[in-house]
Amino acid sequence: MASACAATMASSSLLSARRNVGGGAVAARKPVRAPVKVVPAVRAEAAVVAAQKIRIRLKSFEVNHMKAACDKIIAAAAATEATVSGPVPLPTRRRIYCVLRSPHVNKDSREHFETRTHHRLIDVHQPTAQTIDALMSLELPAGVEIEVKL
Repeated sequence: MASACAATMASSSLLSARRNVGGGAVAARKPVRAPVKVVPAVRAEAAVVAAQKIRIRLKSFEVNHMKAACDKIIAAAAATEATVSGPVPLPTRRRIYCVLRSPHVNKDSREHFETRTHHRLIDVHQPTAQTIDALMSLELPAGVEIEVKL
């Protein structure tokens, strides 16, 4: 029993000796920080800031349909005295498909087809309730995909 107690004391003194090899005192541990809590008033301010801009992103295979949709969105936003920035042309994505001309022979004879996806970005700053109602009631051309972020 006494030898087990002596072994424990010897190992604890060995550990403390290893800790003090570089200097005289043992470095104090950093205090653990409590997680930061978000105050509800800050969340409300963030919601107000987010509502001050509507970002509309358009995608289409046809440029003419895209241009008509952009014109209608800008006209509706301008009628309600909201400021509009855009349409900003984003990079066009080209998807190329390679197809064999004949199914069983002539592998060297191929055709290439492509689809182009055009993207536009419109920001509506300082929207009002009338602006949102006008944008929701718009009839836009078919083939234009619309993504709205508040």
